Amino acid sequence: MSTYWSEISTDLLYLILSKVSIPDLFRCAAVCSHWSAVLDMVRRRSGDQRPQIPWLVPEYHLLINGRHNNQNTYNFFSLSEGRVYDIPSRAPGILIIDLPSIPTNRNLEAIRAVLSCDPSRCGDYSVGFVFYCRSMVKELLFLASAGDEKWKMIPGNQYHYDDIAFHNGKLYAVSRFEEDDEVIVVAFDLITLDSTPTRTPVVALPFSIWDFTFDMHFVCTYFGDLLIARATITNELVDYNKKLEVWKVDTEKGAMVALNNLGKYTLFLGTGSSFCLDTSSLPDLKSNSIHLSNELGNNLVYSLEDESFTSLSLPSLSSPKLERSPLVWFTPSIAC
Repeated sequence: MSTYWSEISTDLLYLILSKVSIPDLFRCAAVCSHWSAVLDMVRRRSGDQRPQIPWLVPEYHLLINGRHNNQNTYNFFSLSEGRVYDIPSRAPGILIIDLPSIPTNRNLEAIRAVLSCDPSRCGDYSVGFVFYCRSMVKELLFLASAGDEKWKMIPGNQYHYDDIAFHNGKLYAVSRFEEDDEVIVVAFDLITLDSTPTRTPVVALPFSIWDFTFDMHFVCTYFGDLLIARATITNELVDYNKKLEVWKVDTEKGAMVALNNLGKYTLFLGTGSSFCLDTSSLPDLKSNSIHLSNELGNNLVYSLEDESFTSLSLPSLSSPKLERSPLVWFTPSIAC
């Protein structure tokens, strides 16, 4: 039987392996040397790989008070398999990006980061980072590109950044202003990175009409378009999330259009990153839905079809000292 499996043609095996999940790829690599060699081919041609269903990892695993967490093992929850993977922090294949040192003259705490592209596939990348400055009681936006030796702080009078995302050569941010607490979308032109990025207001978000404790806003790209999502958080102990709203932003006209149907797509919104996936090749993933991991430690799936919330059943991934730690969406990749 082992001989039969090893005789599957390279083309057919490549087609099969390009459509399976990463955990299954590693299982397939153990079949025989032929399968392992074809897996290497799949790994090198990242454009042929199917999209991967995201995993969840506790936020505290990644950063502690703005510093790297030097623990030995990370816990990752596979949404598709419903199981936890314990991965050593020094395991082969983990991509470590050298970033400039955090400015020492400020008491800064890392809040969120976003990359302009996958560093394993593109060496010309930029990273946007939001830091919280305790002494100023506000958030600061920093930017660095591959090879930079220091961060570039983007000036502005915003006091809070709900989310940031790269789109069409610009860095977009959902910001709140100190003067009137207005929530707007702003764009920073990154074409001339040798100078301070130009800030341009894009659109103001409509005020929420709900009796809420606070709103959370997310920004992500939607296959050529920019999306803004708002999760309205109530003070009800049973039902934290009152409503989820999604808008498509016309960055040229400075307008927003409500989006009530995502079709074959699904959104993943979280404190660490937000993104969109095509579910056509992912039958285990529900389309026309939004997966939300919020700051309160809730992990929910929202159906745009019937406007209902469903809680994700997750094992304990948090430290005993950090109950209900926020979880960050993480997309696994085996690209080299």
